[in-house]
Parts: sequence; C-alpha cells; structure tokens
Amino acid sequence: MAAAGLDAQALLAPLERFTKVGLAVSGGADSLALLLLAQRHEAALGHPGRYTVYTVDHRLRPEAADEVAMVLAVAAARRLPARGLVWTGPKPATGVSAAARAARYELIHAAMREDGCEALATAHHLGDQAETVMMRMAHGSGLEGLRGMDRDTVIDGLRIVRPLLHVDPEALRALVRDEGLVPAADPSNADTDYERVRWRQMLPQLAALGLDAQRITTFARRAGEAEAALTAEAERARALVTPIDPLGVSVLRRDLSLLPKAVATRLVSKLLRDVGGAQRPHGLSAVERLVERLGQGTFRTTLNGCVVSAGPVTIRIRPEPARRSPPRRSTKEPLRS
Repeated sequence: MAAAGLDAQALLAPLERFTKVGLAVSGGADSLALLLLAQRHEAALGHPGRYTVYTVDHRLRPEAADEVAMVLAVAAARRLPARGLVWTGPKPATGVSAAARAARYELIHAAMREDGCEALATAHHLGDQAETVMMRMAHGSGLEGLRGMDRDTVIDGLRIVRPLLHVDPEALRALVRDEGLVPAADPSNADTDYERVRWRQMLPQLAALGLDAQRITTFARRAGEAEAALTAEAERARALVTPIDPLGVSVLRRDLSLLPKAVATRLVSKLLRDVGGAQRPHGLSAVERLVERLGQGTFRTTLNGCVVSAGPVTIRIRPEPARRSPPRRSTKEPLRS
C-alpha cells in the first residue's frame, strides 16, 4: 500500500463516535503517521481540538527527552494539542519493557482523564498483528489468543482503539517520509533479546514461503470469528452448571461428556477463572488435560486456585481452602499488561 492510498477519513472513521481522542505517539514512524492521519481527519471533519497527542519519556534512554521534544514540535506545527509525560522514580531491574508499557498507559490515562479524552488511539499495524499472532501460536495459545490484538478493547478502564491494524507499515513509513519527517529510532526495536524482534526478523522468511503478514492477519480474523462462536456455545452450556456452597459449582459428568471437546474445555476454563478468583490461569494445555481426565475416572486435583473433585456422577469445582475468603480490593488501580 502506497502512502497516497492512505485515506485518513476511512481509516479513522471508527474514532468518530468519540468527541475527544488521545493519540499515543512515541516518535517512531508508525505513531508519527497516526499523528499525520489524525491531523488530516480533524481538518476534514472541521472539528479542531478533537485529537490530543500524548508522548512519554520513560527516562530509560538519554535520547528520549529529545524524541519527546520532536513529537511536541511536530504536533505544534500541525496545531494539535500535545502533552509530554515523564515516568519518574526507580525502574525495575527486570521486566523493564512490561513495566514501561504499564507506566506509559497509566500516565496517558491519567492525562486523558484531565483532558476529557474518551479513547486512546494507537498505531499498531499489520506487522504488529502478525508478530502477535505468531508469538501466541508459539506459546500454544488457543483461539482466544490467536485472534490477535482487538481493534477496540478496554484495559483497566482505558479504551484503546487500533484503527491501523490492517495497514501495511511501509505505507505508514512512506507517509512520514513524504512529509519530510525523520522518525525516532529506538534501538530496542533491533534487540533480539526481545521475542517480538526475533519474530519481526523472521517474517520476511515466512513471507517468502507464502505466509506473509496479510495471510497471518486473515487467519487471526477467522480465529476471532471461530472464537466468538465458541464463546457463545460455552455460554449456552453454562445452563448445565449448578451453584454449590457459597462459591463452588458442579456439573454432571454425563452432561460435560456430551459437549464437543472445545466447548467443554472453554466451559471448564471459564469456571476455573470464576471460582478461582484472581489467580493467574494455567495455559490452555493444562485445562485440556484436565477435561480429558474428567472423562476417564474419579479423582481430585487442584488447578488455577480451585479444587476439582470428579466423582462417579458429579464434577465439583470449589476454591482452594486458603482462597475461600475473597481478597480485599485494593484502592489502587492495577498495572496494565
């Protein structure tokens, strides 16, 4: 897709249901292209002040301050309001990338609330989606993960919209070049210590075999459609579940055995999450193995903070004894992932 083929009004139409929208702009080519498209969209709608640019200095690289200043200058030249934010305080020794992402969204979300912005647009594109799907496939994800990133999602109260998910990143880079802008270059984007970078470098080889980013994202769309159908079937199957005790549930072994395996697995996974509370769920394969065991005999085991008791007739799922009391809610907003 050439830069000339990027229609700002068509691409950003999903954002028109919001009165004010934040733009996450790091200074890289992709996010600068989002800024440029937003300026064109705003001009076409005749609605100045619709978009506000947010850019963050994580204080992890000395160049970051200059990159923030560049973003603010580009936004000012296009008459878009912009705010530079700073992640202050000590940084973790490990998991820096995830912590920086969480801090970025927290800082932007707080600023958006002050500015009255209802949603945050990000510049995730076709390549990002393909990388995400391949990473999740390598990790053994089911349909829920293989559908890739959602175009519209809510994370800890922050609505995130990704209007460029189907756009070729080269078209975004061409748009930035055509405007005479020089994007920031984050060295972490070439650091093969990061799994995403390794997949990014592998994609051209996959494309040479016919598995390009477009085919991967088409697969993700189809996986999402199948996921929606599976979710609907699992919700209907909840009619087979009976509450027991204050927090537990039960289902007849025969009823569970008559469900298609994928539906039974999704139902059991959902019950484990509901009963186990805020426990970090095991991978899909662990739940699949449990469902297979549930059809083979009587036993008792634990998974995802639950005690699963499979009797001759009834399967019962209860919280582990130490987890029966629901944890007190924190008044602090949790970190985003």
